[in-house]
Amino acid sequence: MTTEHHLVVITGANRGFGASAAHSYVAHSGAQKVSFVLVGRNQEGLQSVLDSLHSSKHQVQVKGTVVADVDLAQVDQLDENLLRIEEAISAIRADSLQSQVVTKSVLINNAGSLGDLSKTAKEFSWQETRAYMDFNVASFVGLTSTFIKGTQAAFPKEQFPNHKTVIVSISSLLAVQAFSNWGLYAAGKAARDRFLGVIALEEKDNNVKTLNYAPGPLDNEMQADVRRTLGDKEQLEIYDGMHKSGSLVKMDDSSRKLVLLLTKDTFESGAHIDFYDEEK
Repeated sequence: MTTEHHLVVITGANRGFGASAAHSYVAHSGAQKVSFVLVGRNQEGLQSVLDSLHSSKHQVQVKGTVVADVDLAQVDQLDENLLRIEEAISAIRADSLQSQVVTKSVLINNAGSLGDLSKTAKEFSWQETRAYMDFNVASFVGLTSTFIKGTQAAFPKEQFPNHKTVIVSISSLLAVQAFSNWGLYAAGKAARDRFLGVIALEEKDNNVKTLNYAPGPLDNEMQADVRRTLGDKEQLEIYDGMHKSGSLVKMDDSSRKLVLLLTKDTFESGAHIDFYDEEK
């Protein structure tokens, strides 16, 4: 029986949904060994998450490294940061070839930003639009492409026919449905969704799958920012009501669903799946 050894790269992993996804992966992926590359801005936060994964009660061998001080919004530093991430991934892959070979490589693109939700579409300048897209689309494309090429170089299908690569974008309902005041956010998520849809077609013969996962309105800091800044009063009332009634989605519930989707592996590559969607 093959030992399931998964390499999991998570951006924005020092807190929030990224940290929750790491813990859910250990608990629900079914892998016997998980090697993490945790990427984010805060060294202390990333190390704390990695330490807590090491002390997990689950019978999973956890290894990992952190790549800190990474701000994907700074495109002038993007090449350097992508290289640092690539080197961390390569070190784990090289080590795995000497011991337990990686059977699945997973990238969870969690890093992102809201944009200015107080503005309507006509109020955005091209300068802030470019800055937003640099962070939420350009860096996403760069990291995704780097990850796929690295996977194919390290585990070519001819030598490792059973190795799988999975690319996940943390998406949103806004990628497929328009709401007022979400212009930049919706455009960025839609672009990411479609990019992974293209990859699903291009890489279907290379054991590469992609998934756009909308985690629902999470009970986290980003949702608190939405309630502070959203300019659309009707939506604001809905989010305030969900917050007060305790009906916002718990991060651990949503990250568990994501990991179970990856574990079952029955989703169509390139699909957009929402937390509230019923499993087929």
